[in-house]
Amino acid sequence: SESLLNIIMESGWLGIVIVAVLFVLMIIAVYIFIERYLTIKAAGRVDQNFMNNIRASVSAGNIQGAKALCQTTDSPTARMVEKGLQRIGKPLKDIDAAIENVGNLEIFRLEKNLSTLASIAGAAPMIGFFGTVTGMIAAFYEMASQENVTPDVLAGGIYQALLTTAFGL
Repeated sequence: SESLLNIIMESGWLGIVIVAVLFVLMIIAVYIFIERYLTIKAAGRVDQNFMNNIRASVSAGNIQGAKALCQTTDSPTARMVEKGLQRIGKPLKDIDAAIENVGNLEIFRLEKNLSTLASIAGAAPMIGFFGTVTGMIAAFYEMASQENVTPDVLAGGIYQALLTTAFGL
């Protein structure tokens, strides 16, 4: 049995380039996936003590202490609560709008690079299919330029076509 590297090297220069591009896209996609997973998981943790401490501080009239607690806590919830505390004394509609704006900003931060991940997910199969087409073109070119067509003549192009399709998918 041959190694994966040998299989790739036998697919021709265009096959090697296509597989290399797909490999780079895979590395980027895995990095983005893991980074976003860890970020979203961390943002989803809600410390009940935090909310209880905020509630106790506000009930005691210690708004500055509640704001300080929000500033020392690094979470989307803390940033939204802090924005609400900054608006105390203003109409409820303004407080609601301020918290909603901060919430939208937090969602935007959490969704960072997800469009890149989606683009990679859409582009990788198309790049693989590009390799399929170029491999079939090579196979048919060899078939057209040879007087005596044997399976060996077609094998190289079909090999490249199948390999790049598999990597693209």
